[in-house]
Amino acid sequence: MRKLLFGVILSSAFLLRVFALDVIPVGFTPDEASFGYDAYSLLKTAKDQWGHSFPLVLESFGDFKLPAYAYLSAPSVAMFGLNKFAVRLPNALLGTFAVYITYLLVLELQNSMRNKLSTSKAGQASLIAGKKSIAIISAVLLTISPWHIMMSRGAFEANLTTFFLPLGILLFLKGLKKVNLLYLSALVFGFNLFTYHSARFVTPLLVLILVVVYWNKINKLSLKSKIIPSFLFGMFCILSAYTLFIGGAARAKDISIFSGALNEASDKRIIAIYQGMSPTVARIFHNKYEVAAKRFLNNYTSYFSQKFLFVDGPAETTYGMIPGRGVLYWFELPLIFGFLYALFKQKEKNPLLIILFWILIAPIPAALTTGKGFAANRAVVSLPAIQIALAYGALALYGFIKHNLPRTLTRLTPVLGTVIVLLFTVSFLEDYFLLSPYKSAEGMLYGNLEVASWLKENSQDKEQVVVSKRLSEPHIYIAFANVWDPKEYQREIQAWKIYKDQRLLFIDQLEEYKLGKYTFRSIKYPADQTMSKSLLVGKLEEFPKDVFVIKQFSYLTGKPAVIVVQPTSEAYAQKTF
Repeated sequence: MRKLLFGVILSSAFLLRVFALDVIPVGFTPDEASFGYDAYSLLKTAKDQWGHSFPLVLESFGDFKLPAYAYLSAPSVAMFGLNKFAVRLPNALLGTFAVYITYLLVLELQNSMRNKLSTSKAGQASLIAGKKSIAIISAVLLTISPWHIMMSRGAFEANLTTFFLPLGILLFLKGLKKVNLLYLSALVFGFNLFTYHSARFVTPLLVLILVVVYWNKINKLSLKSKIIPSFLFGMFCILSAYTLFIGGAARAKDISIFSGALNEASDKRIIAIYQGMSPTVARIFHNKYEVAAKRFLNNYTSYFSQKFLFVDGPAETTYGMIPGRGVLYWFELPLIFGFLYALFKQKEKNPLLIILFWILIAPIPAALTTGKGFAANRAVVSLPAIQIALAYGALALYGFIKHNLPRTLTRLTPVLGTVIVLLFTVSFLEDYFLLSPYKSAEGMLYGNLEVASWLKENSQDKEQVVVSKRLSEPHIYIAFANVWDPKEYQREIQAWKIYKDQRLLFIDQLEEYKLGKYTFRSIKYPADQTMSKSLLVGKLEEFPKDVFVIKQFSYLTGKPAVIVVQPTSEAYAQKTF
């Protein structure tokens, strides 16, 4: 029966992450397209889109992404071609496998516990006796997690760590009994350093915590069994640090909490001096470190706030997230208190402490950066630790109810809990699969890939196509939709390297750049009006009202996303779409 139940859980996890994958999330971000094209380029040339052989970091748009997702996407792109489904599939599959790994990890954590939780009247169910129940609950909560489902359905590299990090921990725990798995654990942890920037920070810290917590067992291993895994993981750490010197540091500096901190501190210092404070004292109280520290603390605590977890959720929709919806369900709120209660009552705390520390260090990378608000992608490294903690909390609460409430209520609790979970889950699924296309299309840049695909078929007789930079890195959509020959692309893209000489952060900050007959720049109407043998592609607001619009791509709300204009010397409005 338990095997059947787990089969249903895994099947549900797969369907929730793969169903209509090429349609939802609606739209396709430039980052997704870039990973897909890099995967295609690696397949064809063993080089990324910039011509770097087997890169440790992807230059991409100048933002220097970590390369794991491109390498993992290569097999699916080889099988299904360069399209949205193929690029998103690896994340959906690993998101599904993460559910299975979470189940195994909880079982292993439970096996490492020597004592049972008290079943006294103070009340807890035995965690050892209920280890499979906790594992099942953890898997269920991750399966239906809004945060994990949404992050698993796009080519969002941040989500990879929700598979590789728990896998590394699982192999580490098993490796304490079977040393060969300890070597494999080091490799998995090392690979995780190249999945996403947050993982580069959290992974070494979590490995350090594991070493401290299980030092007594590690100390009993042979010298060889300790040196080889340490050496392997250390080499990955060195390579990861090296990528910062390749170019990743520039992007990190741009989004760091220190960005603009000096100016803010200077403004405060001037005001303080004007109010009578001595310059020396003002400098002590108002400096960039003070500003950065306040930013960090505000950011860090905000990721544990009700606003992020249950009310508003992430601030942006560029990762397929639904605005105005928390990343956790409201029914999970009491489970948090249940976990804290279990942590307090449990005598053998090591496994619970690992989960607690995992959750506590996970938001640190997000807190070290600036942005529009809550960044669910930067904090997703906290999964599935949150779901595991909630599962412990659920069993702890059930144990409390079992020993303090009438038997009738105890029997009703699982039924009532299941009904509540189903109601919240169905509500989310309706919101995500039916309503989110209306809410998230603009944030996911719907229309960009669609217009690029349309241009491929409908601009063959045109000498030039001018695409507005307002479309956000439009060149990658053109390359993706046209399945551009990587060798040719790598030759043409070399001219774009001047963005570095001009100290620009991104390619589309260049005034103008070209790919074949496509020119990427700002729309310059009415100067562009004389380009009768060309097409102009951009946002509606970039053109006057009396233009010849031959194609329009609109969001489901009816708002225009992208328009294609045929320049004409006569000023009149006409639509043929």
